[in-house]
Amino acid sequence: MPHLVLEYSGNARDRVDPAVLFAELHPVLARAGGFRLQDFKSRAVRMDRFFIGDGTREQSFVNLDVRTFAGKAPDTRAAITRAALDVLTRAFPATLRETACDISVQITELDRPSFARTRSGDDGDGHRAA
Repeated sequence: MPHLVLEYSGNARDRVDPAVLFAELHPVLARAGGFRLQDFKSRAVRMDRFFIGDGTREQSFVNLDVRTFAGKAPDTRAAITRAALDVLTRAFPATLRETACDISVQITELDRPSFARTRSGDDGDGHRAA
C-alpha cells in the first residue's frame, strides 16, 4: 500500500509518461505520508469516453486516487494530497492552460479487515512458503 490510480481525460494536452510521473510521485508521497517506496502500486488510465458538465465547452480532468489503509492523521492526509497536487499541476501545464481543467487528488481509506491479497511465494493461504 498505497495504490495510486490516475485517471485523466483523453483531451489532456500533455503527453505524460506514467513511468516518469510515478517516479516523481512515489518519493514525494513516501515522504509526505510515511509510506515505503517499495509498497507503491500505480497505474494510469486515459479516459477517452467522458462527459463533463453540460458539454458546451472543452473541459478536462485529471484525478489521482490514493488508496491506503485507514488511520493516517488528518494533517498527514492533507500533506499527501497537497504534495500530489503540486506534482500533477507541474505535469499537466498545457491542459490547465488550454482547457477548463480540474486536477484533483483524493484519498480512499481502505478497511484493513476487508482487504485481502496474496503475493508471489505465498502458499495460497496468504502465508509465505518456507
